[in-house]
Amino acid sequence: MYEQRMDVSDLTPTQNEEEATHVKILACLRNVPVTIGGMYKLYIMKYDDCAAVEEEIYILDDNGNENFSFWLCCKKEFYK
Repeated sequence: MYEQRMDVSDLTPTQNEEEATHVKILACLRNVPVTIGGMYKLYIMKYDDCAAVEEEIYILDDNGNENFSFWLCCKKEFYK
């Protein structure tokens, strides 16, 4: 299932990562399957109480996979 591509004009930039619903990829330091300039919806994976973290944020990358590494490997802007 592919999502409709969003335009930045549909969203408002935010400095608050916690309220963001989307991320725009500005640059990539590693070989992460994302498009520079691409806008991606943010998803949250919640874990059980016994996990080391409560939740992690991910995107669906250009290959359609859940991608958590974008957070560390990409320069990004957040939007809501």
